[in-house]
Amino acid sequence: MNQRRNCRRVDDDEIRSKMELLAELQTHQIELDMQNLELRKAFQELEESRDRYVDLYDHAPVGYLTLDKTGFIQSINLTGAILLGKERALFIGKAFTACLPHIDHLAFSHYLNGIFNSSGDTLIDLKIGGSHDRPHVIRLESSLMYDGKSCRMIMTDISQIKHAIQLNRKFLNENRVLMKDLFQAQEKERYILARELHDELGQWLTAIHAEAETISNYADKNSVISSSTQAIKECTVKMHKVIRGMLHKLRPELLDTLGLADALFEIKREWCSHHPQITLEFKLEDDLSRLGDRTSITVYRVIQEGLNNICKHSEATWAQIKLGFKMDYNSAIPFLSLDIEDNGKGFDHDQQTTGIGLLGIRERTIAIGGTLSIDSVPYSGTRINVRLPLDNSNKKN
Repeated sequence: MNQRRNCRRVDDDEIRSKMELLAELQTHQIELDMQNLELRKAFQELEESRDRYVDLYDHAPVGYLTLDKTGFIQSINLTGAILLGKERALFIGKAFTACLPHIDHLAFSHYLNGIFNSSGDTLIDLKIGGSHDRPHVIRLESSLMYDGKSCRMIMTDISQIKHAIQLNRKFLNENRVLMKDLFQAQEKERYILARELHDELGQWLTAIHAEAETISNYADKNSVISSSTQAIKECTVKMHKVIRGMLHKLRPELLDTLGLADALFEIKREWCSHHPQITLEFKLEDDLSRLGDRTSITVYRVIQEGLNNICKHSEATWAQIKLGFKMDYNSAIPFLSLDIEDNGKGFDHDQQTTGIGLLGIRERTIAIGGTLSIDSVPYSGTRINVRLPLDNSNKKN
């Protein structure tokens, strides 16, 4: 009886032990299932991340490459392969220059050496083929990788940008040629108009004045005729003054008869008489008689416009005009330097102006191959420097 009871107790213990083991196994199975679920989720996220990376890397708007020191391609994305016009597999393990027969090998070699000898980014534009009119151009921007044995390279197709720049430069040059022709035609028309006013209208006014003088000699000094002829003579004198002012604006007589220097001093005399509140200094440092007609009239008009800007906008009390020959020490080429300076309120370069004075100065300067620089700070005055070439200065229009 006791033996049977002991056997039953052993069976119960075994059953209990097995039940406990089964419970542990079930718990472990649940944990494994959860871990497996987490692993599958992590794997899915990893695959999605990989797909995103591949999508970002392969389909980026720019080409990505990795090159070693010898210029052999270690990796390239799909966009880069498309830019270079071949399948990606054909580039891996090959020299970058060997894949592009039209590339400038020497320029790329210097560029590659610069990458591995510099700690900063390096940039270059290279032609890689295309038609003569529309060359295919890529921009490479590279940086050294952390191991120092390879470099990352970003490749961008800038063919359209280069073409747009060339077109813009072409249109700009054409516009400047037109502006040059326009200024020449404008000065020619002014010259013709001035001659017509002087020769024709001036002659008729002189005749009218003479006729009025004759009538006045035969008329009674107290008569209506005498007073009328006197009024006619006064009107002709006033008209002569107006015409002389118009002639001076159209084409200064001194510029043709005595030269640029005397014409400029006449500008100074008239300007100071109209603007006594501004002290104007003139410094003509060299003999200007050898300047050609086109350069002389450009200098004259630029100074006219510069002084006009000073009296209209600067609120200055002092201004200076300095004109003379200087030497460009980089090229050893002489040039004519014109400085227009004042102590006025200045202006901000970044603020757009509505006036056309500076624009006119710039266009006139560029039209004869010169350059213009403006140095101005609000409340600290303005300095305009014009540099005009002398190689064609002696050629008359």
